[in-house]
Amino acid sequence: MVGAITAGLLTVAVATQAQNEVFIVLDDKATIDTIIPALTNGNATALLETDDVYPEDGDGKAALRIDSPAGDNQKFSTNILDWVFQIVENPTADDEFRYITFAWRQEGGAGTQLQLHGQPDTWGHRYHAGINPKGWQPSIEVTTDAPSEWQVFTRDLFDDWKEFVLTGFAFSPGAPEYGLFDHIALHQSEEDPLDTKAVDPKGKVASVWAELKQAVR
Repeated sequence: MVGAITAGLLTVAVATQAQNEVFIVLDDKATIDTIIPALTNGNATALLETDDVYPEDGDGKAALRIDSPAGDNQKFSTNILDWVFQIVENPTADDEFRYITFAWRQEGGAGTQLQLHGQPDTWGHRYHAGINPKGWQPSIEVTTDAPSEWQVFTRDLFDDWKEFVLTGFAFSPGAPEYGLFDHIALHQSEEDPLDTKAVDPKGKVASVWAELKQAVR
């Protein structure tokens, strides 16, 4: 099964497993090179980072770096690459997901934040670690510890925010130096699909780049 999503990496589980599609937002150089020019708003600067990356996945080669010395300390877009993802309780279709996994780290500062834009509630879907950098609410505190070292989390989007249509992201480290984001994926089942134990290198999981735009609901 190929198609459904523009850009990103669409991973389709095959064989005897139930449908378990994954959309990789950020993980390797290709996905980061794709998303950087789409982050058209914010005072920060988005860069490809190849040295300081999240180590516990099968890629380990690239991360998104947000240099944020002043202003709103973020890069964002309300509608990235025409993405339209349905966040639902029981995902089955190509564009339906329930979970998100993400990893982050920051240099300097006391907290970082990832914001998801969608309808309804626009930017009303946020996660932060440590101090909420700008006090933007609502925001779920995933840990009281600022991410001076790499942290990784999997969240149940439906449980946290109920149904919504996800269209954009804001990478908001709020750090005086920079923040790093990596290992970000939307998925249908709870397991982290980018964990090295979750991907069978012998081919039980087929991964393809989806380059075609398909109308989604």
